[in-house]
Amino acid sequence: MTTRVLLAHGWGGSFDATYSGAHWNEAFQAAGLAMAGIDLPGHGRSPASHDPEEYADLAGAADRTISNDIVDAVGFSLGSKLLLELECRTPGRFRRLVLGGVGANVFAPERGVEAVAEVLESGAVDDAPDMVKMMIRYAAPSRSDPLALAAVLRRPPNPAFTPERLSKIRAEILIINGSNDKGVVPVEELAQPIPGCKVMTLEGTGHIDLPDDPRFASAAAGFLSADQ
Repeated sequence: MTTRVLLAHGWGGSFDATYSGAHWNEAFQAAGLAMAGIDLPGHGRSPASHDPEEYADLAGAADRTISNDIVDAVGFSLGSKLLLELECRTPGRFRRLVLGGVGANVFAPERGVEAVAEVLESGAVDDAPDMVKMMIRYAAPSRSDPLALAAVLRRPPNPAFTPERLSKIRAEILIINGSNDKGVVPVEELAQPIPGCKVMTLEGTGHIDLPDDPRFASAAAGFLSADQ
């Protein structure tokens, strides 16, 4: 029997833009898994709110789009945070989670929020700092509404994690990061409070390019299909 696995993308992405690479299909099919994708609130081509308050519970809004038969999931960046939040709210909500692009950054405010939001709203990309230009370029393939993406950035701070909340997690969790992703360091701040959490580092990979690394897909499929 094929197991359906949810794949949640990061800020500015979409399911199609993040997980469309052949390496995801190949790794999952070889492991007897099927990909079930969602677009996070405010992302993708569907009409979305421009009001930051509408994203005050981003995890809850995402959860309403997840099929009840989903017990395993893969996340990247913001998608990882939202999956982690859902598991914290209901320990055992998931059987296994693979979380990419997360570490110490889950405890800190998202970087460059105001600068990126302002460029999304004004369209004035040419004079923006390089980091902002990079984020705008990253978001372009998703064809999301720029004003909705800006509203997601400006949402009331959520989710919020503490070691106590993380210690109650029951899902088996594998964290996968690239060695060049300095924003997640130290990953141990996130991993240590989570019972039995495993950590993997992919040498030479950064944050934004993590989903494009075939090793991420292969490791995720292997972890989720173990003992099936």
